[in-house]
Amino acid sequence: MTQPDVAALRSWSRRLPGLLALCAGVGCGHSEAFSPRKFDTDQPFDPTPPVQITLNRGHDRGASWLPDGSAILYSTQSPESRDNDMCLAVLPATGGRQRALTCDLTQNGINLTESIESAAPTADGRLAYVAATGALGALVPDAQALSLATVADPATGVPLVSLPYTIPGRQTHGGVSQIHWLGPNRLLFLGEAVNIITSCLDCERDTVRSGLDAVWLDLTGGTPQAVPGTDNASGVSPGSGEDEIYYTLAGDTRVYRHLLSTGASLVVHDFGAAGIARDVHVVGDRMAVVVGGRVHFTVDPSLGPTQWDSGGIVHLVSLLDGSELAIADPQQLGLFRRPRLSPSGSQIVVERHQIVLTGIPDQNGTVNEVDSTVVRSGDLYLVGQP
Repeated sequence: MTQPDVAALRSWSRRLPGLLALCAGVGCGHSEAFSPRKFDTDQPFDPTPPVQITLNRGHDRGASWLPDGSAILYSTQSPESRDNDMCLAVLPATGGRQRALTCDLTQNGINLTESIESAAPTADGRLAYVAATGALGALVPDAQALSLATVADPATGVPLVSLPYTIPGRQTHGGVSQIHWLGPNRLLFLGEAVNIITSCLDCERDTVRSGLDAVWLDLTGGTPQAVPGTDNASGVSPGSGEDEIYYTLAGDTRVYRHLLSTGASLVVHDFGAAGIARDVHVVGDRMAVVVGGRVHFTVDPSLGPTQWDSGGIVHLVSLLDGSELAIADPQQLGLFRRPRLSPSGSQIVVERHQIVLTGIPDQNGTVNEVDSTVVRSGDLYLVGQP
């Protein structure tokens, strides 16, 4: 990235109409990070914004709220872990010490790499998530499924749909994310393409995920069903009832509202010049969306339609009057992904991915260009007021 690009990056927050108040506290999902301090409490570690609620050199992602708003569930990975598990953690809504951590899904878990991702809890204690197991060090899991368990005992999940799966007339879905409950017996989620790529012969292989369809599944029977008109979906959320969903499409600046009963879709908001919209989440009359930032959509000759996404700015929209508030990183060196509104709609938990700037010297040793890299592993932050 050249210097003008970095200047544009740094100017994002100055062009915004304002920031929501930051609240709650800083906590840590891994006790060793704050071992010199006492943090066995649900109180904020440090109320100074930005309010970071996890601190981890590994991944912290895929957050969701308990239906009563009392805690946050998220997937976490310890870089010191031998098996590289993605564990399910429970964190107080204010930040602080983890209340629970589930890593192993099988009795042989210590000899496997296992993961619990995109957890979605219900008020009656059920928990839907994506479970995966594979050999240590494997890039692709041996077994993967959309599963159903309980918040009290996440490890005893029952597979609902094995991955990958195919919906007639659609591209094979190799992955699932953004899981939501659409009523007591129906799940809503994003079906994804999952591809393994490498940029050169000796380069490290990478996993690229890109949305394919918004999908719903009736738990009383049946198979996954794609929502018509959601080809290359990049985000999906329930609305005010079981019949209403919201979605975004790859490369598109708009958010759509869809009625399952009639098949009717309409545009509810267009972010226009602010950029591509994705990762939509709706609670009541509020809508959180990631917009712009570092994202682009291409039709790759090998992968097909693919949206490459390293994060953007969170926009909070009122569905009553269309008013919009952009929430950028106050440090100007981070991008956000996957916002989730609290059950009351007053807070957002979101992943922040740091931007690292590196000067590129010319042959004389003078730095005329600056390159930027978005760190893949992120931490969780809280925005808003309880």
